[in-house]
Amino acid sequence: MSGRRVVRLLCLSVLALATGQGPGAEASLKIRLEVTAGQHDRQQTPLVVGVPLPVSRIAESQVVLQNARGQLVPAQLAPSRLLDSKNLYAELHWVLPSLKAGEATHFTATIGPRDRAVGRVSSEYSWRDVPGRHADIFWGDRAVVRYMYRAYQDDPAKRDLDNKPFHHVFDPSGNRLLTKGTGGLYTHHQGLYYGFTRCNWDGGSCNTWYCHEGEHELHRTVLSQEQGPVMARHRTSIDWNDRQGKPFCREHRELTVFAVAGGTLIEWSSRLWSVRGTVTLDGDAQHAGFQFRADDEVAKRQDEKLVYYLRPDGKDKPGATRNPVKGKGPDFEANKPMVNMPWNVMSFVLGPQRYSAVYIDSPRNPKPSYSAERAYGRFGGWFGKQTLVEGRQSIDVVYRIWVQRGEMTATEANSLSADFATPPRIKLTRLK
Repeated sequence: MSGRRVVRLLCLSVLALATGQGPGAEASLKIRLEVTAGQHDRQQTPLVVGVPLPVSRIAESQVVLQNARGQLVPAQLAPSRLLDSKNLYAELHWVLPSLKAGEATHFTATIGPRDRAVGRVSSEYSWRDVPGRHADIFWGDRAVVRYMYRAYQDDPAKRDLDNKPFHHVFDPSGNRLLTKGTGGLYTHHQGLYYGFTRCNWDGGSCNTWYCHEGEHELHRTVLSQEQGPVMARHRTSIDWNDRQGKPFCREHRELTVFAVAGGTLIEWSSRLWSVRGTVTLDGDAQHAGFQFRADDEVAKRQDEKLVYYLRPDGKDKPGATRNPVKGKGPDFEANKPMVNMPWNVMSFVLGPQRYSAVYIDSPRNPKPSYSAERAYGRFGGWFGKQTLVEGRQSIDVVYRIWVQRGEMTATEANSLSADFATPPRIKLTRLK
């Protein structure tokens, strides 16, 4: 079938679904999805493809997905991701169990009215909110991620408590938090968090990394929320406020958790733009960007030998870290092994259990990027000075975080990175 023929059929499908016309108002859309592994072996790989279903029809539609052997596969329809939010059609999400490099397989998806009988899944994601404090993602009865969004209090004695929204990550068993909250060593380090030490605009400046002088990031609202058998996701609106509590930037932040085995896979993305003329955001790799901070127990033990980093060029000695740059100021010299790293692994111990966390960069993020490490349990990345002109541009970034019990190998980290940077190819064809 020619590409032009496929496009024409897809357009007709969209028209039929949008208008309720075609073979009948209850007509279903049936599509074939050919998946090619490419140059990498695939294992527990999240897949997503746009399908010709208007977003407005998702709530009244459901999908039945079958693999090449005719077996049912958990699948989920959702609106487009944050950084693809201009797409007005639905996405189809599912997980590819395994596929060898160079091989291909196919799936068949049938999208129709929600009242059709389908096989039930044994478990799925759900959201549970504690109003005004936090919202949790659960897989069945197991806690996975917690979004901390309590409102900022402009009281000098409380400024370090709730100065920016952040996400906690639970142990894959759901029994304890792996990430740090408020208090402890460097209280401004909180879970999965984002900020810059130098935020400047005409006539003003502040610091959204430390937030010690009244500046803060303020959760405004939840823009969207998804849950189901394949993934859970939410998108929030956050104001970046100056010391007087007035916004100079605004952010849409999105977090997604995928139903994969062996650990917790998180995708974190952000779109940040100016609401006050021209704004520059700057800092350094140790004090800016998107970061992961392990529970404060790692720092309290004062035993750096329990922490080590595994990088693409090998495993370092216990307690050893690398600086991403040499020198200070705008004329710094980059430490080349720490520039544009596709991934970095921090292995740490909480209680009797060793964990590994992987920080995965994306080729679509601003470059050059600089990776930062600390033996007390913080690591992440920064992408240099950025300038935002109101109404003209935004900073768009997307990362993945993987956490698991035990140690990891470079081969495993490379596989996670390949799934993110060069996912399997998916070809969609309309079936009659």
